[in-house]
Amino acid sequence: MPTVTKSVADLHKIADWRAVEQLYGQFATIASTGQQLPEIVTGALANSLSRVLAFYEDEENQFVDDLLELWSSIDHLTGSKESRFRTLYLDSRLDSYPEYKFPPELNRRRRPRPFEAAVETCRRLLGVNGIRQALSSLQTGAILGGSVSYGRFYNVTGAAPEFGSKSSDADLLLVLTDYDQLASVVDRLASIPGLERSSLDLLRQRVAKFPGIREQNVPCILSHKLSFWGNDSDPVLSGTKIPGDYSLSLHVFSLSDFDYMTLRDCAVLQPSEDGGSFDRTIRDYRDTSPPGGRAYDNRSFSGIALGTNSLDPVQVDLGYVAQVKVCLIQSDRYCPGLHQNLILPQFERRWESEQVRLYLRMLTFRWKILERLRTEKTMRPFEEQKLSLSHVRYFVFSPHITHRADRD
Repeated sequence: MPTVTKSVADLHKIADWRAVEQLYGQFATIASTGQQLPEIVTGALANSLSRVLAFYEDEENQFVDDLLELWSSIDHLTGSKESRFRTLYLDSRLDSYPEYKFPPELNRRRRPRPFEAAVETCRRLLGVNGIRQALSSLQTGAILGGSVSYGRFYNVTGAAPEFGSKSSDADLLLVLTDYDQLASVVDRLASIPGLERSSLDLLRQRVAKFPGIREQNVPCILSHKLSFWGNDSDPVLSGTKIPGDYSLSLHVFSLSDFDYMTLRDCAVLQPSEDGGSFDRTIRDYRDTSPPGGRAYDNRSFSGIALGTNSLDPVQVDLGYVAQVKVCLIQSDRYCPGLHQNLILPQFERRWESEQVRLYLRMLTFRWKILERLRTEKTMRPFEEQKLSLSHVRYFVFSPHITHRADRD
């Protein structure tokens, strides 16, 4: 890891670091006393980090370097860059806090240390940027989902063995004009730093099988886990002895299947007049089988789960075909499915192209969802109904993401 000589004063010439500086100072002071850490402080810190990152477009690695210098100064850390990096990443001051403790207490999810969450958020965004750059000559669009979207700088974990070596995945919903582009996509992905060849080679083989799979399973998308930094050293972590491996789950839709998933054919989200319900599914050609017969909750705006959706995976060549719920309306409650949950609550479009236009599609989908929420609030005016509560991972959202999703 190269030596950085930039002073803290220099950082303020690049971006507005004031909120991050003061909030981290507040966080560090409380943590040093062992007193309870207010979630409003940790949430505000994550929000402020997100805002500063906007000054570092396509330079997330520099953001990590500058954050290291700023927080090292606040914590009065000395020594090599690598030692300071590890001190902040592992932050032993937080070992006794229930939310940060490892191993976590029963039925509790470990929250990463602030520097760990920041580093791992940036590393995954660098991977997503690499995909965007590699596919820039193709007509594609993409939406970022999962913890890197709803838990940015707050709940994205790394692979440090001190914390169990379990790193957060990234989720990217990739939209193509049609599936004929898949072979070209795979060819271009080969240029991305850190992407393991074995996972890309398997994707290439599965892409060759996909047309035959689709013939028997229409509509059907393709999903695949791409492995990053398992064999090579990520420059962001160089010299720190912290493993860098993580997976990026790629969910590939044609534009027509994306329209099907986002309900473009439905002007209003409402049950059918005859049956009183609405149920839409899509098939997913996956490279892995859901562990233990895993099923997903059908969760409504009230947070009430209306049963579960079993994926019922069927083994096929080089993978499994699972039946995935797009959405469900039952008992006058709307429940988004797995892939709609990748879009909610942020609706985070990362890029689009002339032939794959996502902005208005996403905006229309959002309006439909919010109108359905308004309808259900009218039906049950005394219930607490929120957009965030319909997400299966709402309990690990960054606080500012929850607030933004649920504002009127």
